[in-house]
Amino acid sequence: MIGFAVELIGFAAQHPREYRRLLSIRSRIYQRVAGLKAEILRSDEPIPFDAVDRAAFRALRPGTAWGGVGDCAWLRITGAVPAATGELHLMLGIRGEGLVFSPEGVVLDSVSTVWQQGDLPHSGGRFRPVRDVDLSNGRIELYADVAYNGFLLYEVGKAVYHGAHLATRDDEMFALYYDMLTLSVLAVSTDDESLSREVHAALDAAYRRFGAGDAAGARQALAPSLAAPSESEFVYTAVGHGHLDMAWLWPLRETHRKAARTYAKALGNIDRTDSLVYGTSQPQQMQWMKEQQPALFERLRNAAAAGRVELQGSFWVEPDTNLPGGESLVRQALVGRRFLQDEFALDADDLRMCWLPDTFGYSGNLPQILKKSGMDWFSTIKLAWNKVNTFPHRTFHWEGIDGSSVLVHMPPEGDYNARGAADGLLKGIAQYPERDLGTALLVYGSGDGGGGPGEVHVEVTGREMNLRGLPRIEFGSATSFFRRLETMEIAHTHVGELYLETHQGTYTTQARIKRFNRIVERKLHNVESLAAIVGADIRADLAPIWRDVLLNQFHDIIPGSSIERVNREAVSAYRRIERELDAHLGVLIEALPAGPAGRTALNLTNFPRREHIRIDGEWFHAEAAPYAAAVVEPAQPAPELAFTPDTMTNGILTLRFDASGEIVSCTDREGAELAGAGLNRLVLHDDPYQFPFDAWDIGMDYVDKPPQVLSAAHVRTCLDGPTVVRSALYRYPKVFIEQNVILEAGSDVVRFDTVVTWRETHKMLRAEFRPEHYGESVQSEIQFGHISRPTTERDSVERAQFEICAHKWIATDDGTAGFALLNDSKYGHRAKNGLISLNLLRAPTFPDKTADRGIHRFTYAFTPYAPADLGKVIREGYRLNNPLVVTAGAELPTFASTDQAGIVIETIKPAESGSGVVLRLYESLGVPTVTRLNVSRPYASARETNLMEIPQGDADLARLEFSPFEIKTIHLEG
Repeated sequence: MIGFAVELIGFAAQHPREYRRLLSIRSRIYQRVAGLKAEILRSDEPIPFDAVDRAAFRALRPGTAWGGVGDCAWLRITGAVPAATGELHLMLGIRGEGLVFSPEGVVLDSVSTVWQQGDLPHSGGRFRPVRDVDLSNGRIELYADVAYNGFLLYEVGKAVYHGAHLATRDDEMFALYYDMLTLSVLAVSTDDESLSREVHAALDAAYRRFGAGDAAGARQALAPSLAAPSESEFVYTAVGHGHLDMAWLWPLRETHRKAARTYAKALGNIDRTDSLVYGTSQPQQMQWMKEQQPALFERLRNAAAAGRVELQGSFWVEPDTNLPGGESLVRQALVGRRFLQDEFALDADDLRMCWLPDTFGYSGNLPQILKKSGMDWFSTIKLAWNKVNTFPHRTFHWEGIDGSSVLVHMPPEGDYNARGAADGLLKGIAQYPERDLGTALLVYGSGDGGGGPGEVHVEVTGREMNLRGLPRIEFGSATSFFRRLETMEIAHTHVGELYLETHQGTYTTQARIKRFNRIVERKLHNVESLAAIVGADIRADLAPIWRDVLLNQFHDIIPGSSIERVNREAVSAYRRIERELDAHLGVLIEALPAGPAGRTALNLTNFPRREHIRIDGEWFHAEAAPYAAAVVEPAQPAPELAFTPDTMTNGILTLRFDASGEIVSCTDREGAELAGAGLNRLVLHDDPYQFPFDAWDIGMDYVDKPPQVLSAAHVRTCLDGPTVVRSALYRYPKVFIEQNVILEAGSDVVRFDTVVTWRETHKMLRAEFRPEHYGESVQSEIQFGHISRPTTERDSVERAQFEICAHKWIATDDGTAGFALLNDSKYGHRAKNGLISLNLLRAPTFPDKTADRGIHRFTYAFTPYAPADLGKVIREGYRLNNPLVVTAGAELPTFASTDQAGIVIETIKPAESGSGVVLRLYESLGVPTVTRLNVSRPYASARETNLMEIPQGDADLARLEFSPFEIKTIHLEG
């Protein structure tokens, strides 16, 4: 713990002697000339500048703690400018961060004393200089929109006003401070003992001269060390960055303000620093600036046009890539790229990079999605966070499940918040397997909560551009770096997903958010499909809905790793979105022609459906073709349904339960046993606090301790129309489960409709299955396909994948028969050593101490399958997640279908631009396939496009050739 604290505090704790010297120099940099008056206007929520009541300010004394975490305030700073005192600097001291305005509302600068792990000491101490303040008329008046958002990861501490004053700056002393800081870090970081002794001697000599009052002489003592050129051939391309989570330890509303503060600081640095390039990556934040800070946005546009701001990546936000559906990831690119093209006049060649530094693992089909969206390069650092195995490469080709490949570079320091100091530069080279390439990316600046490069970053990196003992640094863009990198020979190719060996709890935490995301993705699909079918142009109506859904897929919202307010607001947004989509769906259904019969069931999936449906308490049967409506008929009697106190059957499967409620036998009509060592054992595992990332992480060793097995009580079995239902209650002190086990006539799917009242803390509820047929691998559905993962633990890599992410289904077989587990809203699974375990609920306490407490409703199911019939599993996964839509009599013949069951028509939508309909299909079984695409809509032309709907050539719908897991997009016009 002591070592962790020293690392956390950084330079001051690691090198106290050097730190004390810097404090002595720092005390001589700024000399106070005149104090300034401060007044404050407090509020719970932000007040826009134009809405500030200037008569409501109250006096504020230095040293006042004015608010807590998340509180807001405006400061008004006023005073007179003394005459004939030389160049003056306005120094503002706050604990927190703020955006500074002129009296007319012009953004001047931003200030921040937000402390990040290992930060180097700033020349201003608790104060920061405010740039671009007009002192020419002898009076000062400025306004600062300030906030305090906690300390490090924690909602602790108070917002404090330290004061404001005018000061002169001793420029020689200022330069000496950063000379000393730069060389001090080098001296203690280099492995070159001779260089370390030489630099230490220069630092000692300089400090003696400083002590004698000779700052210029002190700088002269350091000049040879600073002037000695680098002897390294290695070059870092340095791009400034201020990674800003859309929401995390602060709510979305604060990110609006953080974005403005970050952009203001970056643009100020650009104005004052030659060649510096700043990178920004999330168009959602830029849109907020366009709407709320238009002048700042215009400056951003101008800086981008001048090549000083790099627009990194193409996604609307930096999303999680494990949890969102495939169409959502496509829209992240589509919405993000269109914004950048429209607002910044970028073309496809400017948008070849995907920038996801902090996302918690990367889907095995992401390379195809990137390539077909126009992205050839991928940058992250997150695999440096692996807890078990060091990821073996930092520069490599990444090949997805379909064979698509992108070039990956992970900045070797393993940080998107690099300090830019000597220790990090040397660390990066030391842990860079591909160092012989002679180049790497340096992403420097304060981040997570934004901020970007500050004074320390700019001053230190400016002295290291060509410094002996270090690699060389060149300011540049990540794009220019990748252009050079792609001309080099890259030796390694990684195939499959980029699995992150940590944060596996994010597959499960905040179950409501994950369930709502699955629901609104489905309803967006339904609305877009019907809009395309009936010819309704609702693109403008759906655009803001899509943007909200994409925003909530940010990598700390949908994973469930944010504070309570963020989670509460996400659920509220999803409820609003669902209401809006239901309203759109109702209007579109009314636009369908009415048939002569009564009620119909609308099937908006690719698969023919033959199933029962309950309407107003009565049971009906429907046989619906793909993307078609079918008349519902009264359900017929099902005499094959039967039960006893411990069994139930539908003639296809027979289940037998033990006293705990576990299925101990599941036989098919031939008598073959499927249950193995038991199915649907409900268990509670201990899930202790994981420091410091509780909501994110699950202890790898949780399985070493036997779980609490829950036992069923109050069991009741009955026939309900074409189903046999076994209802059971499970009670534990802080858990109450109501579960219906359901067999439907004519189906070999066993459903578990479940309602859980969950009041546990640091427990994990799982449903465990140990089927008879179990192989050495498991197939897991991901976006537009599936991925194979080992069920063994033969090495540390396999053991590290103790929890995996799957979408609608997971399946394994032993060559003779298979077992598939389906779900309607869950993602976390364990598939090891004969066990398939579905993670139903967690109960972490940080950063949201209320996480997941409450009532949850969800369904999961299992089904046997033949090893050659994985298509059945895929079909049942869609059926479980896409219920038939009941209408009052709408008529719809099949709109689109294929003649190959392995080809899934995933999306039907109005074309993004112009007219026509877009269909997105994918090959789902992992085999080459040729199919015919049948559409009932007349068309004059059929073109294949990329995912951005840019034409790639004519399409022959009578013969579409698919490679394994290939995604195709077809645009029909006319």
